[in-house]
Amino acid sequence: MFQRKKEMEVLSQALEKLISGESADQILRDEDTLPSKVEHQILRLSDKIRGQEAQLTKDRDEIKGLISEIAHQLRNPLANMEGYLQLLEEEGNSREQELSYIEAIAASEKRIRFLTESFIKMARLESRIIQIKKEAAPLKDTLLKSILQAEAGAEEKGIMIRLQMDENLQIAHDVNWLSEAVFNLLDNSIKYSSPNSYIDIEVRCNEMFAEISVRDFGMGIEKGEENLIFKRFYRGKKITNQEGFGLGLYLTREIVLQHQGFMKASALEQGVRISVFLPA
Repeated sequence: MFQRKKEMEVLSQALEKLISGESADQILRDEDTLPSKVEHQILRLSDKIRGQEAQLTKDRDEIKGLISEIAHQLRNPLANMEGYLQLLEEEGNSREQELSYIEAIAASEKRIRFLTESFIKMARLESRIIQIKKEAAPLKDTLLKSILQAEAGAEEKGIMIRLQMDENLQIAHDVNWLSEAVFNLLDNSIKYSSPNSYIDIEVRCNEMFAEISVRDFGMGIEKGEENLIFKRFYRGKKITNQEGFGLGLYLTREIVLQHQGFMKASALEQGVRISVFLPA
């Protein structure tokens, strides 16, 4: 009876420590008895709760960081809009000045809309609200859809997009989302490439993966940035006055991950190569 009472006291102490958020492993014994097994189950439960608490803290910190970054990204275009609206209210502006202010306000509004849409898309991808629906389809049609979407920006800078691939290649993928992912790569290359240059899309396939590589001849990235460029809001060290938010490659990576694929960046002497690997 005394032994049973002592065992119950040990269990009670372990539970009290667990309830108060402390570790219960200091008082548990290593014996092959039923009370000892229950004690170790309590320890496992304690470890699980601590792990969940650590994950909640991490998630909370990430959300706080994201909110702070969103506020930072929106601050400039909102301030610009406010400034130009104040200028419009002033008397004595010429028609030409008013039009330039309106254009600047429209540009800021476009940036805010782009950011808002990107944040919504990012949240939906991260929370897995968006479901990637993979079906076997010709990969060339998907890539041509991306090229068509990027064509206007490329023509504006005199950039030629060249595609090299097996025209009959089919893989399982979500046409709309993969098309958007490749467009993000093309848009990024166009943005940071010199006028009158080239962007090469090459597709290679083996038994395991189909590789879609987008190679440009622009400013490229520095050695050591190959993994960093896929982080949310990351801006390359070579980027100075080019516009951008550091979201395109991050969103592309999220889409590729949901295709059970992965991405790789290669710094070249001139330009950069970004490769998407998808299950063949």
